[in-house]
Amino acid sequence: MARALITNDDGVESPGLRYLVEEMSMRGFEVYLVAPRTQVSGAGKSNSYRVKVWPIKFEGTRAAWAIEGRPADAVAVGLKALLGFRPDLVVSGVNIGPNMGITDFFTSGTVGAAIEAALLGVRAVASSYSVLRGLTDSDHPHLRKAAMLTAEVADRLAGDAGGEGGVDLLILNFPRGEPRGVKVAPMALISNIEVYNGEEEGVYQVLGWRTDDLDQAYSGGAEGTDVDVVKRGYVSVTPVCLRCLASTTSDPALTGYVRRLLQGLTS
Repeated sequence: MARALITNDDGVESPGLRYLVEEMSMRGFEVYLVAPRTQVSGAGKSNSYRVKVWPIKFEGTRAAWAIEGRPADAVAVGLKALLGFRPDLVVSGVNIGPNMGITDFFTSGTVGAAIEAALLGVRAVASSYSVLRGLTDSDHPHLRKAAMLTAEVADRLAGDAGGEGGVDLLILNFPRGEPRGVKVAPMALISNIEVYNGEEEGVYQVLGWRTDDLDQAYSGGAEGTDVDVVKRGYVSVTPVCLRCLASTTSDPALTGYVRRLLQGLTS
């Protein structure tokens, strides 16, 4: 039986987390949960100095803990202190809100938890449902379906013990409503940070969306990227190889340019 650590950045009360645990459990996973007590969106892969942890009851899990910390903390504490074993997989989500493009890769707590897992040597899946202004009653069946497909992807990834292809984590983004299908898609190279002055003088909004229109919130995105695919009603699956990312820092073209730039300073 495969063992999975589940987490999120929306907190332990999130319906996306509840659906995911149910679906993972129904697929035969031995499920463990470590997640923030409340919403900690936008934390990226950041860690805290001190993290308060306490056990909770969570249906569908073998054991569960809530933390006063960030999603990456949940994974680090879970893998390094609480579980006492190495799980086959970490699954983060299902997030209420999209996590598409390169900007979200660095700012999303959902993705940050998956990155933390991959850095600690456990492959991961990060899953998000693309609604911008909160769920309506009609969203819940589709959110559950997103959890069902996330569990299916997790099951297949956990079954690939050889780790073929060098995939460290998969990022799933579901369109709102019924998906037209599934497409493998790279991240869009976009910056969708929008800074504006809110109702309080001198206070600026940095994270979050001013609109409930996905086209406006994620303007741009080249054809075939995750942003484009989700806008067209498909589930995007983006593979990430952190080892490949690290290896680019030794690329001869990059290092050669920097050596020329720093001529006389480097040995």
